[in-house]
Amino acid sequence: MTSRILKIAPVALLCVAVSSVFALGLADGAAKFLGSTTVEGPVPSDFGTYWNQITPERQCTWRTVEQTRGTFDFSECDIPYNWAKKNKATFKFHALLWASGNPSWLRDLSADETKEAITAWFDAVAERYPDLEYINVVSEARRIHSQIGSNNKIIEALGGDNEDYKFITTAFKMARERWPQAILIYNDYNTIQWERNEGIDLINTIKNNGAPVDAYGLEGNDLIVMGTGPMKCYNPDLLKNALQEIYEKTETPLLISEYNISNEIDSIQKNCFAEHIPVFMETEYVVGVTLWGYLYGQSLMQCITNPGINCCGLIRDGEDRPAMTWLKEYFNFQEDTTARDSTIADSTIAIGSSLHLQANTLQAYDVFDLNGVRLGRLRAYTIDDAVSVLQNTSDIKVQGVYMLRSVKNGTVKQVRIAR
Repeated sequence: MTSRILKIAPVALLCVAVSSVFALGLADGAAKFLGSTTVEGPVPSDFGTYWNQITPERQCTWRTVEQTRGTFDFSECDIPYNWAKKNKATFKFHALLWASGNPSWLRDLSADETKEAITAWFDAVAERYPDLEYINVVSEARRIHSQIGSNNKIIEALGGDNEDYKFITTAFKMARERWPQAILIYNDYNTIQWERNEGIDLINTIKNNGAPVDAYGLEGNDLIVMGTGPMKCYNPDLLKNALQEIYEKTETPLLISEYNISNEIDSIQKNCFAEHIPVFMETEYVVGVTLWGYLYGQSLMQCITNPGINCCGLIRDGEDRPAMTWLKEYFNFQEDTTARDSTIADSTIAIGSSLHLQANTLQAYDVFDLNGVRLGRLRAYTIDDAVSVLQNTSDIKVQGVYMLRSVKNGTVKQVRIAR
């Protein structure tokens, strides 16, 4: 089993090979992750109650880590990374190259000096986090709106852009050299409803140029319809068709990387979640969903209806907004009062799941030792595929006999692991 055989079963491998064993959050039991971003400081104590994937909003950007050239401070980035490790959650690094994450001192460098700085940045991240699972390698670099090369020479340093996005291709090749097993992502906004063709063209261009891009992150900021009439949600049938078109034309697994309905009107936010989330969760080539913040007012995303504030959160003043209430109902969520131990050997979470949802193809399987202790959860198309994943995961350190149990139908299979 290898996480790099993407041509055979890309979505399955993206989901199961990178983060084999974890169990927390609303989507515990679903065949894909449901995560959120987090802001500076400690990860909120209730984060794992709701989310099994974490993306740092700004803590891991180049601007944050290397405020002074040559001095790297990963202390803020360490917080969400270490939380994910401790809680067996999926961590997505955001981002290696992103206009909003560029350090200000880049503007004073020549192209050669900029290439040296980029190389040093990639090397520093690889040294600090050699086992990254998901990486936003380049974010928001379509020439129609990109500021990635504004006041700096990033584009020239990485080979230029002769209508071929060569600089993006170079960045992906540099990332692959440092993270041969990671899922490398190109990430962008307005690429579902408004600028779909431009995004498809970028992905196909860099892939044709040899960029090792494994997934396409769609931010989903364009899923509100605005005009002369009342604001409303992007039609779910149109959304499904758009995702299918993007996937079929790029042949690249998709992530909903920054989903947010940044609206003060509770009913609109709730309606959009109710129309969009089922499409994401039940479309097999969508690997997972990351919300852009879940606590009201604690994100840098501006409110559509009031740009002076942030209003995309689902929990406001400690109370669930209607969208969060709906989300819990959709996943048939019940508060888990069982203590969760972050180590695989001592986890004693009880068997069972009240979750009614499964994605079309991938299924969830619980792993137990012979004493009936639940060790975690993995995802696979079939129970035979789950056996293969279990036999090859590095999370199981001790040889012996283990049990797989299908969350969906209760099927049990014994697995012998030799180490």
